[in-house]
Amino acid sequence: MRALILNAPGQLVLADLPIPEPEAGEIVIRVMAATTCGTDLKAWRRGHPQIPMPGPFGHEYSGVVTAVGDGAPFRVGDEVMGVHSAPCQACVWCKNDQENLCESIMATKVLGAYAEYLLIPARIAALNVFLKPRELEFSIASLLEPLACVAQGVRELKKAQALRVSAEAKVLVIGPGAIGLMFVAALKAEGVLDITLAGRNLQRLEIGAALGASTVLYSELVPSDYDVVIECTGMPEVWERSVQLPRRGGTVMWFGGCASGSTVTLDTGRIHYDQITLLSPFHFGTHAVKQARQWLIADPDRFEPIITASRTLEEADAIFEDLEAGKGLKYVIRP
Repeated sequence: MRALILNAPGQLVLADLPIPEPEAGEIVIRVMAATTCGTDLKAWRRGHPQIPMPGPFGHEYSGVVTAVGDGAPFRVGDEVMGVHSAPCQACVWCKNDQENLCESIMATKVLGAYAEYLLIPARIAALNVFLKPRELEFSIASLLEPLACVAQGVRELKKAQALRVSAEAKVLVIGPGAIGLMFVAALKAEGVLDITLAGRNLQRLEIGAALGASTVLYSELVPSDYDVVIECTGMPEVWERSVQLPRRGGTVMWFGGCASGSTVTLDTGRIHYDQITLLSPFHFGTHAVKQARQWLIADPDRFEPIITASRTLEEADAIFEDLEAGKGLKYVIRP
């Protein structure tokens, strides 16, 4: 099979590898769609601790089951959609309704979606792979993993009672990348009416407007009566500024992950005397994956604008060069 290998930052190789064979509980799928990801861009740019090099590349996928191991919960021919990890459901975090922090959630994961075939480990196949409705396009189904991250953020906001009555909440999303736009689409699906999207890229802000958000240039942002501010850039200076933007008693969710070792300086008076709640969700649990799947099935057209174009494995270098230059949001690779 043809598969993309990330040899080193900026070095992609299209290799010919054996088609994987499933062991007990595992499945192999023919990849029909694999979407690009901000994490993959980081790995391509400078490496990533969760993506070994040289090694298989890509982790957002949908496809058709071609082989199953003993006891696997699918049959050959099933059309499926899934994510790249699953919690153990036994550790202290899993038992405390914090599956996203499971101590072994990254120990077994799917890598290699940019390939003709993909092996899904047993734990993931059992918990976080689902049948794909026939009418749902493979490209939209492959958005399940990033949308699950967004769903985890929405879940944490609800647990913190930050959204209050959804229709009345006033939300600011900073950063019109794929994740920021998914937050707009997901919050609209949850009934939030008043969403503002802030950023610098005018084309991406236009997509946000098409999804139902009001838009504003980041340079023109001022504090307002936002109930929730969601930071999606992963830039320390934006983390710092975001604390100044919500109403008293509001919530700031730092969703964008900054580089390890980054530090920020915060106005403690603002946080304490204005009682600002700070959240910073990581990854996702099984509840978030199921919620994301429901959103995609209920209204797939809502998420269509987030996909820029379809490409082939042979075009991988050009794809990541375009993403590095800020061209496009998410590309679908069709092996």
